[in-house]
Amino acid sequence: MDALPDIYQSKESIGYKNELELEYFQETFYDVWENCVIESYSSLYHSIHKPFVLNVIFGLLASFGLPEILFHWLTALCGGYMLVTTMQSTTGLIVIFSTFILAYVPLFCMKYVQSGIHSGENYSNQQTTNSCSGISATLILYGLIAMSVLFEYVLLDKEISLEIRGVMMVFSMKFISLVADLPAPNLPSFPEYFGYVFCSGNILFGPWISFEQYMLQVNFPTQKNLNWIFGVSKALSKSLIFLSISNCWASFFIGDNRNSLLTGYKEAISVRTGHYFICYVSEAFMLAAGWKDVSHHFEQDYWTFSVTNFMKIEFPTSLAAVVVNWNKPMHEFLKKYIYRKWLPTGKFQAVLLTFVISSLFHGFEIKVSTVLISLGVFSYLQILVREHISQAFNICVKIHTCKSCQHKIKRDSIICKLALIVFSFFTILHLIFLGVLMDQSTDEVGIYQKWYNLYFFSLWIMLLNLLVVK
Repeated sequence: MDALPDIYQSKESIGYKNELELEYFQETFYDVWENCVIESYSSLYHSIHKPFVLNVIFGLLASFGLPEILFHWLTALCGGYMLVTTMQSTTGLIVIFSTFILAYVPLFCMKYVQSGIHSGENYSNQQTTNSCSGISATLILYGLIAMSVLFEYVLLDKEISLEIRGVMMVFSMKFISLVADLPAPNLPSFPEYFGYVFCSGNILFGPWISFEQYMLQVNFPTQKNLNWIFGVSKALSKSLIFLSISNCWASFFIGDNRNSLLTGYKEAISVRTGHYFICYVSEAFMLAAGWKDVSHHFEQDYWTFSVTNFMKIEFPTSLAAVVVNWNKPMHEFLKKYIYRKWLPTGKFQAVLLTFVISSLFHGFEIKVSTVLISLGVFSYLQILVREHISQAFNICVKIHTCKSCQHKIKRDSIICKLALIVFSFFTILHLIFLGVLMDQSTDEVGIYQKWYNLYFFSLWIMLLNLLVVK
């Protein structure tokens, strides 16, 4: 049948519906593997095999200790080539390249104008330089946020803004950290800057790395071995597993169900596993290009670049643990450059502003912003409630384990373990409640309907938490 019938109650319509239902119930494991998993893997291969091979070649060449300027230009050229061959929108490419190039102009001005201030080499001049760097970082932060929102809602079509959003977000994080970390006279040269922002390892999928971590590979290139091959292969294998769960297996094993909680869990797990897929692809790209966890950079047998920890998200002890392990590099960035800056205004204000700024980095899309801001408020309330219960009942149920526990009821007691299980269960419910908003169907039915289907249970739980705290 070529098209849906116009009259939904016709015999043709009923027959069509029954045919679809019959096909659905006859779907087998092999059908899903053949028609969904293999198709997903094939599409992925055509999308990433060239950038991946390019990173492998670059990583091997870097092992020989390339001259610094050659390293910078080579990784920049590789990153630029990946963008050109991957991005479908010419307008998007123009926006990315023009932004990356023009952004060096303020760096150039800061580097050479403030070098005169720094040349005095006295305490007063040093204080002035640090103050100017802080002001510059703040101005750049809000300027980049404004640019993200303008791209999302004013200057670009939605399809183009969605395509370039990830690339621009990682660039913004790099640029802000660059200005905040380095005194103006020590800002990178032209080749260093382009090598950093166009870095082939994270130009497409992230994650964010600091300029210091980027330069560590330049000055002390990692030596590739069998453990490197194993590390890259492990990251790719994990990404393939989570891709298949997100696209295929979640719907196959859970299916359409009248139980709203199960339906919500299916939608939320599809979103989360899709996120894990991206994270492990980004890890594979970074490892292939030669970068790994900075704390293990000089260990030849260690080949991991920690981006996410799915176990601590799927089996969470708290929402705070989910926030930390969802995207570790981004959490590090937000904590260092946003949260700590606003902490003097108060802990809640700092948490809320951090999640608001994170949502602005994501283009201030309504459903994404709702999830992020709700996550910030929920996690903060959860921390307060657990601290309150810990003090009231002298039980060790705080978010973080006590270093030298003085509670009467210890962490390893049965009562404490049962309490922690209850908190974990509530956290899983919150992940379902927030995760359903990221499903594509939210664009059609709206946020209110999604939460109505789940009886607003997370909001009721948080209201109870608020009453306990007060």
